[in-house]
Amino acid sequence: MAIQYGKTSRSYATNWFLHRITGTFLVFLLITHFWVQHYDAQTASVAAQVLSSEQIEAGALPDYPEAAKEAVRARYGPDAEVTPYDVVMLRLADPVYAVLWKGFNILFLIFALHHGFYGLNNILTDYIRNPIGRVLAQTLSWTLALALLIVGLYSIIVAGWGYMPAS
Repeated sequence: MAIQYGKTSRSYATNWFLHRITGTFLVFLLITHFWVQHYDAQTASVAAQVLSSEQIEAGALPDYPEAAKEAVRARYGPDAEVTPYDVVMLRLADPVYAVLWKGFNILFLIFALHHGFYGLNNILTDYIRNPIGRVLAQTLSWTLALALLIVGLYSIIVAGWGYMPAS
């Protein structure tokens, strides 16, 4: 009896292909995320200096570029204290940023969850031999992925809405 390839009732070729595609896109999404969030001069949310744990415990804040300070003070008043959270929330409250980068972050979330949980399910399929155990593990895995997707989408969509810094 000869083995016939590709004649199964369930083909995982689509998921296998999506796993490769999402992995490739994740490389570019991650590089873009790091550049925009941490290194771009206009939108950097991380200061050029690094604070020690003693400085943080003493209440020291990182020193932001003047452009970031001016943007926070223009929005929240001349006496507004510029904190890392304020800089990030100001950026997330911008409508143009919200449409462009929140869409980017949603794609990043979806690709990362699919790639990670598909890989996890491949491992579960390899090591769990009991069919009932395999179905249970995969069901729990995809349920967790769905829960993380819902929490992630909610967090991305509502971030920056109506934010006002503490006075």
